[in-house]
Amino acid sequence: MTQSQLLNNNEVLKNGEGMRKKLKISVAHFDNSALIKTYSKTLIGRCMNPAEQQMKALFTNLPKIWKLEERVTGMDLGFGKFQFDFKTEEELEGVLKQKPFHFDYWMLALAKWQPKQSKAFPSEIMFWVRVIGLPLEFRTVPTFESIGGALGRTVAVDLDQNRVQVVIDAFKELCFETSIDFKGGEFYEEEEVAVSLCYEKLFGYCKLCACLCHKEEVCPKAPKTSPER
Repeated sequence: MTQSQLLNNNEVLKNGEGMRKKLKISVAHFDNSALIKTYSKTLIGRCMNPAEQQMKALFTNLPKIWKLEERVTGMDLGFGKFQFDFKTEEELEGVLKQKPFHFDYWMLALAKWQPKQSKAFPSEIMFWVRVIGLPLEFRTVPTFESIGGALGRTVAVDLDQNRVQVVIDAFKELCFETSIDFKGGEFYEEEEVAVSLCYEKLFGYCKLCACLCHKEEVCPKAPKTSPER
């Protein structure tokens, strides 16, 4: 055995990887169409900060908040995910209209079940975002649609309240301040305006990086403290 082979074997044994064989399982083709139909009235949810959100309490309190006690059944799916099974499509859709959701002062992502989900599903949260500091002459539907498009996916615009309804990816950092470039318009050739963004019904986010998934104490961007000598 060469020296390089000996070193490689020692490294494998050291890491323990060579002693564990990965198990791969194959399942033969089967018809799951009937099973899929049983999930037609199922919502899948995700605790955005599962370390701070108690799943057991969630199953007790969310049905009360929805006024659907004894009408929905919850199940823990692991890794901060859960499901609720509804008795009627109307009740399910009624709950979705109440978005966004939060629990234990942190946000929840909740969506209707769908096949072939990504590992990140569900990860979208819909917010009304109020735009503060926008001059009167720029308060138009295209302006708010542009803001919504930069944040995520625009759903609706409310000019009376200076806000835009947006679906965002909850794993991405929130934006609270930005500038908007106006390339043209009446009396203006080009103008840059600084605005603030206020997310309605927002609960729980890191004040350092604007992430919905952790507290400041565990933020990767938190300044490192030197160990005491």
